[in-house]
Amino acid sequence: MGLFNRRKDDEEYIFETTDILIVFDNDKKTSDIKTVTQVTEDSVIVAGFYKVPLEDCEITTGKEGRNFFYRAPSQSVLETGRLAQLEMNMVLEQITAYKPPMLPTSMDWTKGLMFGAIFLLIIGLIFK
Repeated sequence: MGLFNRRKDDEEYIFETTDILIVFDNDKKTSDIKTVTQVTEDSVIVAGFYKVPLEDCEITTGKEGRNFFYRAPSQSVLETGRLAQLEMNMVLEQITAYKPPMLPTSMDWTKGLMFGAIFLLIIGLIFK
């Protein structure tokens, strides 16, 4: 029966794309494969790990989605990682720096003068 079977959808994280980024470090001869979280018109983003220029990637199509190949020297791979961390830190800083709007605590002068004029008009009409 299907009572004890877990759905495959429950086990996976939901990403905006099914694309992957493969980063080749030419100097160290290593590679890193990550799931892409967002593709913009000028960059491929793996949140918190990489932000790679789109024009520097070789793009192929696989079974699940697109494959972005980024071949670069170690320094470039390190800089893309730093850029992604900086962007994530800026977003977190903006989220935590939120201050709710301050409501006005006192009545401003124009409203006070308008209420005073209406009060004088009512008094004038009553004792006419």
